[in-house]
Amino acid sequence: MKTAACILLLAASVARGVSVGETYQQVVAEKGNPTSSINAGSMRMLNYPDLMIKVKDGLVVSVTAVAAKPAPTPPPGNPTPTPISPTAANIPQIYALANRVNAGVARVVAIINQPIDHLQRKPGMKIMLFTPPWFRPGSIRPDFSFVDITAFQELPYAQYEYVSSSMNPDEAFLGAELEFNPMTKYFYTDLTIPKKRLTRDQMNEINSLYRMIGQCELKLIKLGYSGKMP
Repeated sequence: MKTAACILLLAASVARGVSVGETYQQVVAEKGNPTSSINAGSMRMLNYPDLMIKVKDGLVVSVTAVAAKPAPTPPPGNPTPTPISPTAANIPQIYALANRVNAGVARVVAIINQPIDHLQRKPGMKIMLFTPPWFRPGSIRPDFSFVDITAFQELPYAQYEYVSSSMNPDEAFLGAELEFNPMTKYFYTDLTIPKKRLTRDQMNEINSLYRMIGQCELKLIKLGYSGKMP
């Protein structure tokens, strides 16, 4: 048993390149000067990056492997966001959600841009002319998830029987039939004519469609869709 232990020890020593029984001079010739050493009487401890060698009375009495130090962990920094891209499995869901959004937008556009009565101007009609034209440039993209368009309906034309603008020199419109809403202007398709006054039911329907569009947008983003949104 003792012999077997000696054989194992010698095998391990050979594998490390330094053997028990070698002299201090042989160790230095083979490994170079140690990175550090400790002397205690006749005992000397030689430290190398991969080995710890004990030398007594000038001869190696033990060789111990030293585990390599783990690479230092880099300091934490700002995480780099991992871009999300749609997978093949997500494509059907993306198409289904996009179709829902497109159908919802089409319905919103249809409600907001309903036809209004175009009246021919006649002598004696009291017409209030609005200048500049009906709408200023630009529009606000609604927050589909939260906005309540009923709170933004404006009725600036209702106090006049007939209204018109320089864009409609031969026409007049019924003031009571018209409205303006900054939360639906995003979907106005013809800026040369005023917009029909929406009923409470119609505005509630648009609110519901807006919520659906907002929910679908969030799901599309989570699925990796990065295309154009309404």
